Amino acid sequence: MSSVLHLIPKVPRKDFHKLYNNDGMVLRFTAKYVNPKSEDVSRCFVINFHLFDDTMSIHEPPQRNLGITTGKFLEKGMHMNQVTGRLFEPEDFLPGKMIKVFNHEMVIMEMDDYTRKYFSGQLQESVDLQAVLEKLRESMRQQFPLVRDIFRRFDTDHNGVITLSEFKQALHKYGFKLSDEEVLVIMRHFDKRQDGQVTYNEFCDAVLDEDYTVKMLNTKPGLDPAIDQAYSERAAVKSLERSETEKVRKATKEIGDVMYKHSGAVQKLFKEFTHLTHQNFVTCEQVHAALEKIGYPFAIEDIQRCILFVVPDADLDCIDYVHFVKSLVACYHDLSASR
Repeated sequence: MSSVLHLIPKVPRKDFHKLYNNDGMVLRFTAKYVNPKSEDVSRCFVINFHLFDDTMSIHEPPQRNLGITTGKFLEKGMHMNQVTGRLFEPEDFLPGKMIKVFNHEMVIMEMDDYTRKYFSGQLQESVDLQAVLEKLRESMRQQFPLVRDIFRRFDTDHNGVITLSEFKQALHKYGFKLSDEEVLVIMRHFDKRQDGQVTYNEFCDAVLDEDYTVKMLNTKPGLDPAIDQAYSERAAVKSLERSETEKVRKATKEIGDVMYKHSGAVQKLFKEFTHLTHQNFVTCEQVHAALEKIGYPFAIEDIQRCILFVVPDADLDCIDYVHFVKSLVACYHDLSASR
């Protein structure tokens, strides 16, 4: 039916994460014919498997006195393994396995050291973090003339600080493939207070060159490549705190929209409260039920966040709903202001 509905089929979507993470990674194997003819006994082939797009190619290295013209044996492309009936995968080329492509049966003999480290999980490239730091500074200066604009690119949620997830995302945007430990090392260099997050002033101190002082051409301190486990924990805690802060702001703003923008919502809500209780105090569950009754369902966790933000000393089992609604309407504009 696809060929009937669309004469030109859609191009399949590309896995950009796979293309980015596996760029330039090639696995190489050696292979020989399974049942060779007499003239093909000494022939050897090299199989190249490209991880970023699952393509493979085969070439035959030159050998002296072979008598056969060597060179490219199979063009690079996505080919089917006739043994499994599926496209080739990295595990199909493990030593000792049989493959069949275009009716050529081969047995895998050996793999190079890079491929062996890939399958054993020991493939780690040493990265010069000091060079990465200098390249990052230069890239930021070339892209934005003002440090303020660079900081805004890092601070995606515009809360005034850069957390671990934001710092890692920004490094990816600048094209640096780094592990979590390496990102923490660079972030710790920016974070002078070592509290797990980077403020605007700390960011400026790390990016901008120092002014001319008594010590002319005073250079910045180098990067400390040591891994600090305590700093990693502090950065994780700060990320969780900032994530929870964003949830609180979002929940309070959405519930505030109901009270501020929809005329009659407050009267309907108070009417539902009088049906639930004869007192001036309600529980968090009753607030949740009343909002759902008037057509504005919210998660119970968001209602708890909103109440504790608007009335910090409130008891969730005994809430003065008149004071809560007044406080929510009063702080609506502060939360709705775009930053």
